[in-house]
Amino acid sequence: MLNQLISKLRKHALTAVLTAAVLGALLLQLNLLSGELELQKQQFDSDVSATASAINERVRLYVKRKSTGALKRSTSNDSTVTINTPMGTTTLRWSATQGAVPYGSGFGMDTTMISGFLDDFQSSLPWETLISSAEMDSLLQSELRVHGIRTAPKWAIIENGYLNSLLSDSFETGKVSYNFVLAESFFGPTRQLLMYFPSGKFYLASRVYLNLFVTLLFSTVILFAFFSVQRQGRKQKRLAAVKSDFISNMSHEFKTPLATISLAVDALLRNGEKMNAEQMQQYLGIIKSENKRMNAQMESVLQMSMMDKEELTLTLAPMDLEACLREAVSHFKLTAEQRQGWIDLGCEAGEYGMEGDLIQFKSALTNLIDNAIKYSLDAPQVSVKLTQSNEFRIMVKDRGIGMDEDTQRQVFDRFYRATKGNIHDVKGHGLGLSFVKEIIEKHGGSIQVDSTLNMGTTFTVVLPKNE
Repeated sequence: MLNQLISKLRKHALTAVLTAAVLGALLLQLNLLSGELELQKQQFDSDVSATASAINERVRLYVKRKSTGALKRSTSNDSTVTINTPMGTTTLRWSATQGAVPYGSGFGMDTTMISGFLDDFQSSLPWETLISSAEMDSLLQSELRVHGIRTAPKWAIIENGYLNSLLSDSFETGKVSYNFVLAESFFGPTRQLLMYFPSGKFYLASRVYLNLFVTLLFSTVILFAFFSVQRQGRKQKRLAAVKSDFISNMSHEFKTPLATISLAVDALLRNGEKMNAEQMQQYLGIIKSENKRMNAQMESVLQMSMMDKEELTLTLAPMDLEACLREAVSHFKLTAEQRQGWIDLGCEAGEYGMEGDLIQFKSALTNLIDNAIKYSLDAPQVSVKLTQSNEFRIMVKDRGIGMDEDTQRQVFDRFYRATKGNIHDVKGHGLGLSFVKEIIEKHGGSIQVDSTLNMGTTFTVVLPKNE
């Protein structure tokens, strides 16, 4: 057990080291970003505090300009303005020649004095009597933008301990995170600014976690590229081993018929004159049979080569799927009976016309049935069924040696053959099922395998109906 663990660690050492390095870099980046987020939070708080420090003066100047602008809009030589406050009413008269004087007073007042008087007077008034909530919101957001803050706050003004009508829409006192004293005077009002930012956390995170996103993206790309290279390397290594196995099997498959042909030819050369016609035909039949076997093997290799180059094209024509399947099954009835087994065909009643290449499709079916018989240890028991609903479905089921999960995943791979050590239970090149899959897919269909080790295998072919 320990040796297996050590072997696996050695096998995947490079993968483990690189993965640990990338994850370590990510953790380090997260730690740095966490510190950066804290610095961003401190800077944000500092900018909000600076905004609060400046907003009192900004409101005062805005109210002053607003009042001055109202005075300048007066176009008559003598005009009046009435200031209404909870403390009383004051009426001022402006004269183009002598400035502003109170009604009934014979003393003139300089405009500078009036400005100072208005400043002091307005400073003592509640803000809700001087500006609207919309104006306050505009001033506050403008000041925040001056300090680099681009997210909108919710706010409220507290004066003398009371929450007045000067507040933003949907303000909730339970969410307040900032409380600034704007003015504190023995004679004037004590004024506070309450504020919170509904999108504050997202605003801060968006400034920091963009770096994290980029880091994660590049780390993912690096890991993906590395694992892809590793996978390709393993695939190439397995393919090299499989191709080597294929060459060995192909050499053996060609060597056997060549040796048989050579023996038959030698027998004819040595004893041909002494043989009667029946013996001569027997030896010639052996030569022809082995030659046909070699041609069939070479044809399968050439077909796969053509598929690699995408040169194999189908000659599509109307064909009867049921007739094609019956003919394929008939080729193997005698073979199954000679091994004391059977092959059964069941076809659901209906029409099975479709467009296809009869020769290639029949070759694919015979390959499936041949495998079902070859991979049955004792007497083969093979069931073939043809049904239809929205599509045509062919099932080839055997009760043979079956396949494990690893074999099922690779059974349609080119050159793949299940092995036990270095001994193949059944001779072949490992091209049959890959050829079957290619032909069926070229007909617009699909093939699936379901197998249990030592209990049998079922191949299911699904073909679309022609519209």
